[in-house]
Parts: sequence; C-alpha cells; structure tokens
Amino acid sequence: MTKLFGTDGIRGVANTHPMTPELALSVGRALARVLSVGSDRPRFVIGQDTRISGDMLAHALVSGISSSGAQAELLGVLPTPGIAFMTRATGANGGIVISASHNPYQDNGIKIFSRDGYKLPDAEEDEIEALITSGRIRDRAKFFSALMADKKAGTTGTKFVLLKAIGHSVVGVDVPTPFIEEVVPLA
Repeated sequence: MTKLFGTDGIRGVANTHPMTPELALSVGRALARVLSVGSDRPRFVIGQDTRISGDMLAHALVSGISSSGAQAELLGVLPTPGIAFMTRATGANGGIVISASHNPYQDNGIKIFSRDGYKLPDAEEDEIEALITSGRIRDRAKFFSALMADKKAGTTGTKFVLLKAIGHSVVGVDVPTPFIEEVVPLA
C-alpha cells in the first residue's frame, strides 16, 4: 500500500486518489481524533490557496472534523505561513492548509500543522494514516468502538460517557455531535 503522507503532507491530482473528498473526510475525522486528546472543545483552522479544488477538499475536511465533535473554522485564502501563524495565535488544536504549493494547477495537497504552528510530527502523521488505512474511522459505530479500545489501553486522555445517539446507544467520548440525544456519564 502506498504511504499517504509524503515529506510535506498528502499530495496528488485533485479528485484522483489520494486527493479525493472521501479521503479528505477521513483525514478530518482522523486528525480530529489524534489532535483532540485532552481538549474539551477541540478546534481546527483551515486555509487554502486559490486552486479550484480547494473548496471541495476544505468542505470535506470540515465534515470529517465536525462529525468527530470538533469545531472547524474556514479562514479562506491564506498563504501557508499564515495558517501556521493562525493555528498558534488562536490556540487551535491544529491547522490545515489545502495547497500544492508550486505544483501544477490540477494538483492539490493537505498539510497539517500541530498546535504550535509547525509541521505535524511524523509519529502523529503515522497515527492519522493508520486510522485512515485501517478503516477504523469510516463509520460512527466503529469509530467509537476504536475510541473505547484506546481508552481501555490507556492511549487516550478523554472522559467516557454513554452516548444515546439517534437509533442506538454507543460508548464513546464526551464530544458534542449533532447525532447525540442524551449524554450520560459512566461510573
């Protein structure tokens, strides 16, 4: 299997694997999970260059981040250093730039910054990639089951609650989502 993250994020021809809205949705879910640990209200900032595929990828990232209970803020067209600065200055959990830099116009990319405004460390990129390639974040039930397994293994710092979601109950974390009807703390 081809590695998603290269030396500067994920890059490729827009609307062709790996630079698809489906992958961007998964990246949003996975990065929200990895970078939100220990945060009550995780928040991410997203900026982009002027490529036509930027909006498609930005909205897919927002969907993934939001479906994981975090907040995503679209900052519009900004240069890469501007997103790095805004990530740190606003106290966001992470920042995302949608740009392929000097590459041809049909290309695009997703570069992730840690909360300090620097390129995401390789270990966190690897963790995000593992979540995506394993399929553990594709559907909500599997996503929360994976969080529960991580909690039992002691690899996440989030508090556990019972989420009474529309149509079923699952054990998950205390993140707000539009699908939750009631939150009951576990003893």
